[in-house]
Amino acid sequence: MKTLFTALFLLGGVAAYGQTTVTLTEDLVLSETLVISEDTNYEGNGFKIICEGCLPAIRVINGAKASFKDVIFPRNYAKWLQVDVGAGSEASWNSRRMIGFIRAGENE
Repeated sequence: MKTLFTALFLLGGVAAYGQTTVTLTEDLVLSETLVISEDTNYEGNGFKIICEGCLPAIRVINGAKASFKDVIFPRNYAKWLQVDVGAGSEASWNSRRMIGFIRAGENE
């Protein structure tokens, strides 16, 4: 419950104040897909984003750019991350376990 409250608090802060950086201080356990519609940076500090049963766990829409630095994802990117094709959305990640990006261009 504490983790869920922390996650909601962090996500609420992003929506309410237009913050562009979310810093994780513990594992972020989601109960449904995290939809990112604005440019956002996640500073993971070695913590995980987990969403059991979510497919995908994270979805980037509306041409947003999401960056995940030092966030640990328990599955390969094809199962936990989706970007909208045709909207110019993109996501990148850089951690000890993997580095990569997905970019969906306007004409794809």
